[in-house]
Amino acid sequence: MSVEPAVRTPGDPQEGGRPDPPGARSAWAPLRPLVLRLHFYAGVLIAPFLLVAATTGLLYAASYQVEKIVYADELRVPVGGSELPVSRQVTAAREAHPEGEVAAVRPSPEDGATTRVLLSGVPGVNPDHTLAVFVDPYTGEVTGALEQYGSTGALPLRTWIDELHRDLHLGQPGRLYSELAASWLWVTAGGGVVLWFGRRRARRRIRGATGRRRTLSLHGTVGVWAAAGLFFLSATGLTWSTYAGQNVTELREAVGQTTPVLDAGSSSGGEHAE
Repeated sequence: MSVEPAVRTPGDPQEGGRPDPPGARSAWAPLRPLVLRLHFYAGVLIAPFLLVAATTGLLYAASYQVEKIVYADELRVPVGGSELPVSRQVTAAREAHPEGEVAAVRPSPEDGATTRVLLSGVPGVNPDHTLAVFVDPYTGEVTGALEQYGSTGALPLRTWIDELHRDLHLGQPGRLYSELAASWLWVTAGGGVVLWFGRRRARRRIRGATGRRRTLSLHGTVGVWAAAGLFFLSATGLTWSTYAGQNVTELREAVGQTTPVLDAGSSSGGEHAE
């Protein structure tokens, strides 16, 4: 004698004795295929761009330490008895490189580190960059000169990796790759979270599951835990992008959240105005 398995229909009591909420399945059923396809195709679209961004970002994070090794001859010197006055170090740098003008001086930050004399307007150097002349603070000897970019003192290697991460060395068109990835990352992550919660009622324990079902369960669990980080990466990436970043800047200006600018020509201040 055979016994036919019971077929559970929407609205029938569940195993725990509670019926499905009225309309719960009917409201989600037509939306699930749309969200599923959006999640899948958006993920396929941005996956290569995310891989490139993650790889170049990892390289940039490691470039700080690699830079110290590659440019050790310029950055490090034997520790001496006492350091020369900064004025003498600047004079030594100017004797070796009289071109351009002194833009800033970064004294030796620790024992055995060189002093950087930054020159702007040097022929052959990018106008947005400076020429960093490295001076031994103990002897006044110039150990080398390298092009520097940014307030973090990025030397050629780190600058090259930074530009690779930012625009793949393709200029303005290259910046669109990161904007595309950041713009769709939150859509992919959000769609995955919605799908995970939608399937939660129908899911079973992952233990004992095999094959595709187990893979999907692991994918959903890992994705939900990573969703907060993905949303954060998407938001921060958009602020640095070309078009969305410009909109963020305009929004900050509209609400008065821009960085204050010092007006050196202001006459206010009374007797301490100077």
